[in-house]
Amino acid sequence: MRRVTGWPGIPAAAGFRVHARLWRYPGKGGWHFANLSRKQSAEIRDRFAEYRGGWGSVPVRVRIGSTEWETSLFPDSRSGTYMFAVKADVRRRENIEDGDPVTATVTVSEERRSPRRVGPGRRE
Repeated sequence: MRRVTGWPGIPAAAGFRVHARLWRYPGKGGWHFANLSRKQSAEIRDRFAEYRGGWGSVPVRVRIGSTEWETSLFPDSRSGTYMFAVKADVRRRENIEDGDPVTATVTVSEERRSPRRVGPGRRE
């Protein structure tokens, strides 16, 4: 894991090397996802709890091969880990499909992160 200096009052950014198997949510038009490990997910929950958005999402930048994009991690209640969606465009560019192993670099996005606000102008 790579660590870089964070902003004052904000935890340092974290980069995670993720080895996962791409999977497709069942049903017509199902999205494709990859899950982080339990250890990586626990660290993200601990370090970035106050920066989570709706549904517990955490803004990230993901890179698979030569393709990089901004997305969010979402908690997967079935596995107890975080997961991220892999768009069709990324799958086409990187020639990956359901069931393929992928290696991704996932970096919690400093530029998109700010503490949640509760009430007018107040931080939680």
